[in-house]
Amino acid sequence: MTNLALVFPGQGSQFSGMGRSWFESESSVRERFEQASEIVGYSLAELCFTGPPAELTRTRHAQVALLVLSFGMYEVLTKDRKPPVSHMAGHSLGEITALLAAGAMSFEDAVRLVRARGEAMEACTADGGTGMIAALRMPVAQVEKWVEEFNSEGHHVQVANYNTEQQAVLAGTLEDLRGMTVLLEERGARVAKLNVAGAFHSTYMADAVPAYVAEVEKTVFTKPAVPVCSTVSGRVYESAQEIREALSVQLTSPVRWDAVVSTLAADGVTLWIEVGPKGVLTKMVAGAVAEARAHSLDEDTEGAYAALDRAIEERRNRPGLVGLCLGAAAATRNRNFDDDEYAAGVIAPYRRLQKLASVDDEELTEAQKRDALDLLRTVMVTKGVPDAEQRERIASILRRTGDTELFEPNGVAVS
Repeated sequence: MTNLALVFPGQGSQFSGMGRSWFESESSVRERFEQASEIVGYSLAELCFTGPPAELTRTRHAQVALLVLSFGMYEVLTKDRKPPVSHMAGHSLGEITALLAAGAMSFEDAVRLVRARGEAMEACTADGGTGMIAALRMPVAQVEKWVEEFNSEGHHVQVANYNTEQQAVLAGTLEDLRGMTVLLEERGARVAKLNVAGAFHSTYMADAVPAYVAEVEKTVFTKPAVPVCSTVSGRVYESAQEIREALSVQLTSPVRWDAVVSTLAADGVTLWIEVGPKGVLTKMVAGAVAEARAHSLDEDTEGAYAALDRAIEERRNRPGLVGLCLGAAAATRNRNFDDDEYAAGVIAPYRRLQKLASVDDEELTEAQKRDALDLLRTVMVTKGVPDAEQRERIASILRRTGDTELFEPNGVAVS
């Protein structure tokens, strides 16, 4: 069984010319570029395709461009097919793209929020005195110990990204990072200086928070139609309020991409498609999850589409939602021996499920799917199944069928 996660990249994946082929071949991408350009007040097409590379690299520009291009690519990916997506996630900025793709916010609000985010972060780094380095090929736990040792001498380096077990990103002043680089390299780590303007995802971003949070508070969020995993907590969001709270602290909190990948892998994700320029996350996932099949839609378009089509075909051949509900209803052990209650709460719902089973899976409406889940829940309640077991059984069915749009915070579907 293939569980699919769509993941969206963050700042650092931008490059001059990115998205040109998508822009030229897809009218929907051009429309999103034009729509976003009207909001931000400059041409995204000129920025990405003909402008100076240094302008695209600026935080206020890179973040908007990445959001719009990644979401445009997502719309192309889903235009003529319905991918069986079980989860979405994004690295830093990419988390907002994931929330947009999952229906938790509007495109206009997402562009405005990311514009405010990029402007606030850029203003916070205007003095140019901070930056970031990546510590590679060294256990993160060991890097943390060395950072603590280094800081004991009066320095203030912070772990800003937990990317994989062997890769961490550190933030601090340029002077402190030079000293930290010497220490790391002397002890066998490989160090890469990142081409970013400041110490993102650390307390050095504190001055950017008020303006960003003000925009977060103005943004309308709804519960995602597909589970989205937070890079602040490493857990799936359960409410719109959780989204608002996590985004409000995101700029000064480390990115827990390692926890996101662990959560999704534990939930059974085996196919990962990165939607956006380059393939940074694809490489991270492939290195972190032994059995992962990871594809970059930008760098391996044919491979990504082929993997996606196989997943769609596999879903067609799986037992449908109603069939799984029938199986669960029949297999559930009965703890209720009242004949009248059993007839009303088990036999009658089961017969209604049998009638629903006559409808082709592809033709089932959302209302019919919710009805099937409610009938199963009625059977389980009548049979005396504990609440936690009810939630897990329904959640398992939703994961197996890919109907994660029926996901509810408490783990059950409701009418």
